[in-house]
Amino acid sequence: MPPLLPRPTLLPRGGSISRAFFSSTASRPQEIPPESPLFINVPNPPQDQSIEALRELKPVKGHLPIPRQIFKKRDGHLKPQDEWFLRSAPEPSSKHAKQAPRSEIQAWKRKMAASRRENMREGIRALYSRKQLFDTRRLERQTARLSAHQAAATAPEREDDRLTRGSINAGTLQTKVHPDPERFERALESRARTEAIATQKSEARRDAIQELYMKARSFIVDEKDLEEEVERLFAPDYWKSLGLSPGGFEVNNIWDLEGKPKTVTSMLNEVSRTTSQLVTNLESEKTRTLKRQKEVTEELTGGKLDEM
Repeated sequence: MPPLLPRPTLLPRGGSISRAFFSSTASRPQEIPPESPLFINVPNPPQDQSIEALRELKPVKGHLPIPRQIFKKRDGHLKPQDEWFLRSAPEPSSKHAKQAPRSEIQAWKRKMAASRRENMREGIRALYSRKQLFDTRRLERQTARLSAHQAAATAPEREDDRLTRGSINAGTLQTKVHPDPERFERALESRARTEAIATQKSEARRDAIQELYMKARSFIVDEKDLEEEVERLFAPDYWKSLGLSPGGFEVNNIWDLEGKPKTVTSMLNEVSRTTSQLVTNLESEKTRTLKRQKEVTEELTGGKLDEM
């Protein structure tokens, strides 16, 4: 890496500067008298916004290129060695090169080639030495910074901090989480709840399997059964073939057949026989008893029975 270019020196401020740069005549002596404050050029800080700072020369435009890292690979430490130089800039091996130069130009070319090889050797070794120096300094700074941080982190509390610290209750400083004394009882209760949920799911699954088994006899398993079921459901007189609704009216749709969903009031009216449906009010006790027995049997056996 070539050394950084020095910053141009500050010239005396005044009108003679521009005239000295753009005039072809001989430069005249300074026009600033000794009693003037501008007679002695005092450089201003970079961030100075004063009028005097604006009178200084503008900084040189441009920037230095970023130097390449020629030792960043694994074999970077091998470059300063002679073997690497012999491979990178080998000596001439032809027969003509081993003979004496036949002219001054040829001798000068050989001399310049040897000079380039020597300059390359010295430059790479100097760059490698500077790299080692920079790495050593960087490691020292990192080690010192790490040691300072570790010392600051493990340093005891200062006396002024201790005396000016706010008071905190001893109970607030206790952040340890003590084990729950009732943890075993809670675990047993949780196990019981989990087993109850698992049992409920198992019973529901068993009821679903039993209901699937009971309804499997009416499943459609071939195209013939499907065609017959479609013809039956989509027949023009399908609703009329179902007879009358529970209210004694002619059935024209599913709402007339099934009616609205039951509510608590409608169920109480069925028990007290005060519904608006004549068939439900005239239903015998035997029919009601059979329906109740069917529901109780399904609940006790855990299975589904055929419709009565």
